[in-house]
Amino acid sequence: MNNTLVVFASKQEFNLVYPKISSVVAASTPVAVGGRFDVTVCGVGAVDFSANLAYHLSQNKYERVFLLGICGAYPGRDLAIGDVVRVDTEVVGDMGIQTREGHFSAWKDVVGESAVYSGESPRSLLLSLASLRPVAGVTVNCCTGTAYLASRRSGLFDADIETMEGAAFFAVCKRFGVPAYQFRAVSNIATDRDTSSWRIPEAMNALKERVLDVI
Repeated sequence: MNNTLVVFASKQEFNLVYPKISSVVAASTPVAVGGRFDVTVCGVGAVDFSANLAYHLSQNKYERVFLLGICGAYPGRDLAIGDVVRVDTEVVGDMGIQTREGHFSAWKDVVGESAVYSGESPRSLLLSLASLRPVAGVTVNCCTGTAYLASRRSGLFDADIETMEGAAFFAVCKRFGVPAYQFRAVSNIATDRDTSSWRIPEAMNALKERVLDVI
């Protein structure tokens, strides 16, 4: 076992980086990649991801954890497909209440608190990682599929990107007292849904070159 754990949410993301390692095996137990770090797959979405990450951290002692994956960038945030970013904060984007008039109120407004989940300061990282663009993320269960929802979420939470696991990742790692770092590559612009414009392999290749190869 190594001191660093690198976590992926989906088997697709994992397979693009490690085609020779079984994603089924990596989903059941962390797999050592040489003497550098262990890798695992924790599942897509906050529920499966949280449960599996918490299990791994309860069974193994790690000094730091990295979450690597793709993300959608909101329009107007000066981000392009293929950009690699460091996600420093996340909020839960579709947790809240609906009023009788049909309006959505975010949980942060219901409880009167920021409800922001944060990662570790990048000061202890290599300069190449610490100097990557920092962004704010919003964790969602339902990915954005319209320009209206993209504008609504970006403005409501002042977010640059959206993910499906970021807030859960920070919350679980904090509970276990393990420094957490999240890096993402933009695979698509979160607006009117058009999967033909997505560039998942290219995004994961950029993430491998800019982050995974230097951890």
